[in-house]
Order: sequence, then structure tokens, then C-alpha cells
Amino acid sequence: MQDNRQFEKLDLNLLKVFEALWQQRNMTHAAESLHITPSAVSHAMRRFREILGDPLFAREKNHMLPTAACERLAPQILEALANIRRALSEFTVFNPAHSHQRFVIAMQESLELSVLPALLAKLEVHAPNVEIVSARLNRDTMVADLSNRNLHLVVDIGRPISPPVEHCLLTRDNYAVLMNTQHALRNSLSAAAYLNARHITVSNRIKGASVEEIALQQLGVSRPSLWRCQNYRAAAEVTANTNALLTLPGSIASALADENLSIAALPFNLPALETHLYWHQHQEGEPGLMWLKALVLQLFA
Repeated sequence: MQDNRQFEKLDLNLLKVFEALWQQRNMTHAAESLHITPSAVSHAMRRFREILGDPLFAREKNHMLPTAACERLAPQILEALANIRRALSEFTVFNPAHSHQRFVIAMQESLELSVLPALLAKLEVHAPNVEIVSARLNRDTMVADLSNRNLHLVVDIGRPISPPVEHCLLTRDNYAVLMNTQHALRNSLSAAAYLNARHITVSNRIKGASVEEIALQQLGVSRPSLWRCQNYRAAAEVTANTNALLTLPGSIASALADENLSIAALPFNLPALETHLYWHQHQEGEPGLMWLKALVLQLFA
């Protein structure tokens, strides 16, 4: 900034646009995260460049790459915005019984069955007007989405991640096997019989090993699946009407089991599947979110 008097030309919206472009590195994606047009992002960044006397970002194909000056400036601006958000949130005392706050929780579709029924039943009683949105998790944008508040919480399998994203254990679950109640293996599922059976697996990806297949591979066991679908309820319906076996977390198996489905122990000793709850450090001062985080942890303690 060439002259401190230029500071008078700044407004908070310029800093918010800068934050979004820093996180997204793409004009269109930054505009989408702010719910404005790409031309509005371009106009705001032109004003900010004029104030600072630096281009801040250079276009490289579809990406906006930060300059050296931008790299120096960004951490301080992001921290300042986080402090402003924290200060404003502390003016509000969260009352779950009367709040109309909206929270977006990202998770894979396969985890909704183990999380949402218990959570929403609790909220219906204690926070009847709180809005909950379950969104599909994109791990590639998870950190940015938590930082810019497109997401408030994430439920996902446990995996290494560093600050500013924090996480803690939510559940630890052992695998089980679902099969139809008339299946020849319902009372005698050996390792050999399991490997020779037809399998259906659940994954959001169109190819590649699923979670349980990766765990089996780590034991040196290859168990391909002929069928793949996107959620456990659909897979369970297929299992109830075919001879396919469905390997899944035990808590989900219990929720799906009925008069047409039997649960059997998996004939391999796999490590327990850990599910973690993730959130952003900068949101730790927000009372509503911290209340919801505590509630989720309490439900699955």
C-alpha cells in the first residue's frame, strides 16, 4: 500500500473476495463461494490491486497464482477476518430452543445412515428450528470449504490432517457382513466361503478399491466386488434379493438388518473403522457451532 491514507478506500468486501480467491485460486469458484458473479470478483480484485500497488494474482490457464507479495499478505488478512468473525459471533448467545441458525455438515452418502437419524431426532426435541444440511464431501476442497464457512462440520473416516483443521474420534466400528436370510452361508461363513462368494460394495467412486477392500488388501487378501453402488440402503436391498454379500460397518449393518437380512461376523480380523469429526480452528469461538459439535460428540460417545 503506497500511502496509509489508501486504507480509507478499503472495505470488508474486498478482503472477503481476496480470501475467497486465495482459497479457491479460480475466479469462477471464488464467485460461487461468495454467491456473486465472476465479474464482481474481478472488479473487487482490480480495486484491491490499485490500493496495494501489486497484481496479487497472476493468471495461469484456469488458475490464479499468488504473487510473492500476496503470499506474505494472505496469512495476516485471513487471520484478521477470522478474528472479526470470532468477535462478532461472541455478541450472540446461542439458544438452541429458539435459534434458526443453519449448519452444513459434509459426509459421504454412506455415512448418513449412521449419523443423521440420531442427530436429527435429538435436534427435533432440543433445537426444533435449527436447519441442518447434509452435503456430499469433497476431500479436495474440504479445508477451503471449512475455512470460508461453506461447511461447518465434516464427518469422514479418520485420516491425517493438520491445522488449521482440527478433528477428533467420533466412532470406532468393526466390520460385519449382511446376507439374505435364506443364504446358504448364513450359519457358516468361513474365510474361504467369503472369498468365493459374490460381493456388492458401496463407494462414491466408479473404480478403485472400497474401504473394506483396502483393509483386506493390507492383510494380503484380494476380494473384488462385481457390483458397486453409492449407498448402503440400496446395497442392502440388493443383498436381500440376491446371493451377494455386503461388508459394512457393524453399526450400519444393525440399522439395516430386518426379517430379510442376517448379520454375520466378518471372517477376517480387520482394524476397526474410525470415523472422525472435523472442524476449522477459526470457528471455535462460534457458540452455535460449538454447541452442535458438542452434541454430535455426546451422541456418539
